[in-house]
Amino acid sequence: MLKRVSIQNFKSLKDVTLDLQKVNLLIGPNNSGKTNFLKALEFFDLYANEKASINNSILFHKNPSNRMSIKVSFEEIFGDDKKYYVHYLLSSFVTPSEILFNKSNSQVWVFNSQKIDSEEENKTTVSKSSTAQALDVRLGPLKVYKPDPNKLIQPGPVGTKEELVNADASNLVGFLDLMLGKYRRNVFSRTEADLHKCIPEFDEINLDDASPTDEIKKLFGDKSFKRIGLANSKQGVTYWADELSEGTLYFLALLCIINQPNPPKLLLLEEPEKGIHPRRIREVMDFIRRLVAEKDIQVIMTTHSPLLLDEFAESPESVFVFDKDAEGATIVNNLQRDVIEPANQKNAELGIPPVHFTDALGEYWTIGFLGGVPHETA
Repeated sequence: MLKRVSIQNFKSLKDVTLDLQKVNLLIGPNNSGKTNFLKALEFFDLYANEKASINNSILFHKNPSNRMSIKVSFEEIFGDDKKYYVHYLLSSFVTPSEILFNKSNSQVWVFNSQKIDSEEENKTTVSKSSTAQALDVRLGPLKVYKPDPNKLIQPGPVGTKEELVNADASNLVGFLDLMLGKYRRNVFSRTEADLHKCIPEFDEINLDDASPTDEIKKLFGDKSFKRIGLANSKQGVTYWADELSEGTLYFLALLCIINQPNPPKLLLLEEPEKGIHPRRIREVMDFIRRLVAEKDIQVIMTTHSPLLLDEFAESPESVFVFDKDAEGATIVNNLQRDVIEPANQKNAELGIPPVHFTDALGEYWTIGFLGGVPHETA
């Protein structure tokens, strides 16, 4: 499991460290750095697989001459049942050349051959391709999921053989068509069942041949196209994508992301409550937690929803409050360790009863008691 992430000088993230749980929630106002945190992890994966360059001033916090550093640490248990940490460090001050391996109680994989802590010993050089492979085993391909319902309205190409949902869910037609033929029982039918549970009026997902616009056909070439519909089998009625609400399409995309056959080991989600009726938020969280338990994956998501925050009442240590300092750098506080515990310790010193924040996390956040709210304008 990814246990700790430390980031320096990446966009607004001047110097932040998060100790992660299985399911993590990032809260805070717009432009506070939540998405930048997810993007840093996505960039780390792309860079490890040589799909991105670090030589881009846009990636740096204010001054590109400062060193960018992204360190991810995994907690693992080996044969002796002792916990060890596996560290991967991406650092920008030299050209990536080699990776170092520490044979003691942790592994250190570094995209350079310098600036290794002096106390580390027993180092052996291994190839960079080994790093990418090792990261893939622990993380899988990383992408920040932010479904765009507008891209589901038009017909989509099929026969693309894509088993992973795109970050914006733009390939949902081709994905569902493949799932119908290859993973009917454990993906397609399960997605239908989940959809029916949350939106009872629909119990079937239909795919039908369709003619794309000239613009879409030019974009994808000579392929077969289909469109998505949701049906009520008892009434014999099908509503096609252009007749469905954005919220319904978003929810369908979210269910496909959750139920895809090979989800990444670390799932990054932007605002999973978007377009979802408030009464369905708990069901969305139930699906996400089921995915975590059944497929042993980890989730980091952002939100602006007090109701989604309420779903973390029993695990406030999994919530991270994002804000910015006077210089525009992101600061991050752990809700349990940095907000709730200090507040109640201060109350105890003053002889005041503790505040039961977890009884109404969303409300306390909205009124500003937890931090991570928009600042008042002058």
